[in-house]
Parts: sequence; C-alpha cells; structure tokens
Amino acid sequence: MECKVSRCFLGRMLEITSGSVCLGVTLDVGPRIIKIAGKKGENIAFEDKLDQVNKDVSAIYGEGKTWHIYGGHRMWLSPEEESTYYPDCTRVDYVMTDNGAIFEPAEWKVKNVRPRLELRFDGKNGVEVEMSFVNTSSEAQKLCIWALTVLKCGGKLTVPLSTENTGYLANRNIVHWHYNDVNDSRFKLYNDKFVLTSTPDAAGPFKVGTMLKGIKAVYEYNGTVFTKECDAREGVYPDFASNLETYTSELIHEVETLSPIEEIAPGGKITHTEKWRIE
Repeated sequence: MECKVSRCFLGRMLEITSGSVCLGVTLDVGPRIIKIAGKKGENIAFEDKLDQVNKDVSAIYGEGKTWHIYGGHRMWLSPEEESTYYPDCTRVDYVMTDNGAIFEPAEWKVKNVRPRLELRFDGKNGVEVEMSFVNTSSEAQKLCIWALTVLKCGGKLTVPLSTENTGYLANRNIVHWHYNDVNDSRFKLYNDKFVLTSTPDAAGPFKVGTMLKGIKAVYEYNGTVFTKECDAREGVYPDFASNLETYTSELIHEVETLSPIEEIAPGGKITHTEKWRIE
C-alpha cells in the first residue's frame, strides 16, 4: 500500500494505492472519495469543478452557508430533507492503518452526529468502505446511513433483481420519483435485472429504487468496471422500502445504498459498510 498527500480541485487529497486500486480522499472539505480509479488509471468519480450542484442552506446552518455536492463518494443521512444538506466544508483529520485509513471530520451540528469513514484495502482490486455516525445528541435519534457514489455521466449501471419464487408474495419492487418519465429510454427493466444508462444530452433527471436481499450494482464506464455490494439487513427502509437507489442527470450518475432506519441512543453508533471492486 502506498499513500501520499497530493492536490485536487478541492485542496489537499490523500491518495492511497493498493493493488490495482487508487482512491483519493479530500482533506480540506467533506470527506469525499473524489478519486476512484482501477487498473486503467482513469478517475471515474464526478468532480464538480464548476460548482454546478449546490444548495443554499443558510436558513438552517447560518448566513452564507452553502452545501456543495463536490462529487465522488460521500456519506449522508436519510430520509432526505433540508437539514441533511450539511455544509461539510471544513478540515478532515485522518490516521493511517495497516490496510487503509480512517477519516474524521468535525461534528455535524443541527443533525448532532459525528461522522467517520474508514477504508480497508485487500491489496488486489477491492476495498471496504465503512461509514458510521455517532449520535452526539442528548436524545435518541432515528438514523439511516445513505451512501452515495457520484460517478461521471456516460456509463451503464446494471442491478440484478430477485428471481426467487415467492409463491403468492411479491419478490421485487421498483420505486419511481415524481420527475421520472416511466418510458425514459435510459431505463430498461428485465425479469432478472434493471439497467440504467446515463448520457450528457439527457432531457431531465431519472431516479429509481429497489429492495434487494443481496445488494449489488455494477457501473461500467469507459472500460472501467465499478462494483459495489453490501449486506441487506432486516429493518425499515425509506423511499417505499428501498435499500438501493440510482439517480442520473446530464451531469452525474449516482449509485446509492442505504442502511435500515435505526433508533440510536445518545452516544450510540450506526454503521454501514460497502464492498467495492474496481477493475
């Protein structure tokens, strides 16, 4: 494993290379995994260098405060509402471990949580991405971790669906958002999977969610294959019971997983871990 502090458009970045995988994590904002590269060496993470995706959050977080997507992978909270757009624009501390690194930004005020991101590389083409929040409030909170990987537009996402014979019971769901055109040519639904392609000439956004027993999504972009998987735990999920969601616009293609909504006692922690492969 090799690591170095380099520069990106967001300031300092810790680059970690292990096997054929190179990830870069921002140190002055976020954190964001702003670089995601495999053996081809191309960064497939979206980088919002022109600050095209942002949101004024001054009504909640104070005058002049703005949330920026920045790009790459981020950890967030769901269900989505105004206060989840935390303006994470301050320094990120980190420590190296035997097989990766741990990143800890400042506590998120208003939401009253302390985030933590840990990367664990397998030395080949894989890495575990562990995300956690500690409840710093004096009261219990219902929390759900939302893991969003914001990738470059122009690829193809394939999500396997259940083919289990469940008799009289349903075995899969497809969840739409209000802005979707259900006849959108970017979305193809098959008996055992759905496929969502993204294109810079898209007329509008498209988002779809589903519930999977084994969460898996594969994004192919310009010869790089990015796979994320995670365990599907029992519990209540947001968005009509979705634990995997994907969103695309003319700029980005997001691959998102969610943890169940849990009640976390003061000082308690919620954790969600994804397994990535980049080939």
